[in-house]
Amino acid sequence: MKRALTIALLLGCSPAPKPPAQPAGDDLAFELGIASQLAYDPSALKVGDFVLYSVRVDPTGQTNPYKWAVVGDEGGALWVENRRPPEGGASGPMIVKSKVDRAGKVLEVWIGTPGGAAVKYYPRAGQPAEPPPSPRRDSGSAQAQTREEPDRVSLSGKAYACTKVTSTLAYPDGRKSTLTSWFSKDVPFASSTTYGGLLRRKLGRFTMELVTSGTNAPPELTIPR
Repeated sequence: MKRALTIALLLGCSPAPKPPAQPAGDDLAFELGIASQLAYDPSALKVGDFVLYSVRVDPTGQTNPYKWAVVGDEGGALWVENRRPPEGGASGPMIVKSKVDRAGKVLEVWIGTPGGAAVKYYPRAGQPAEPPPSPRRDSGSAQAQTREEPDRVSLSGKAYACTKVTSTLAYPDGRKSTLTSWFSKDVPFASSTTYGGLLRRKLGRFTMELVTSGTNAPPELTIPR
């Protein structure tokens, strides 16, 4: 499990160009893309499980909510909704709704707005049999050092016993990047039975923190059948 997590951290901390005095917009977007992702084990999920996070960018202090929820079971596969902030000039949040089997294979992906019409994103006619991989920067030359340690974190008035995982990547040109994550077995959407769910993550200018979680999530996007 440690090896699997190390590989995941290595992919998530791909090298970025050395930032200038004013960070380039694409670097900020890259950091956000990594910081706002959630890796979870579908075999550990139950219908109704949800987690709500706040993602903050420093030094502005601007925050945006991100939510993951299991809203249905169909033939043993789970429907998972990911509610995200507006993108591409949209006026409201968007929902990416995925049908995922217990082994983690993505079977369907739909996109829409809460209460609106869902559009099928995957699979579509002429689309490859497998979803395209998320774009990542080459991390082949990076040397990863991962450290785990027990920790205790208080969020929203609740104390959590957790595991702190720090991954530092060093590159031949001297650059370094650090991804620090805190996991707790008291948080749903566990990355593994060993670590539990994500409690907090820090990467560059972004901090992602749990706001609340529960077991009674209703669906927000209806799939036309």
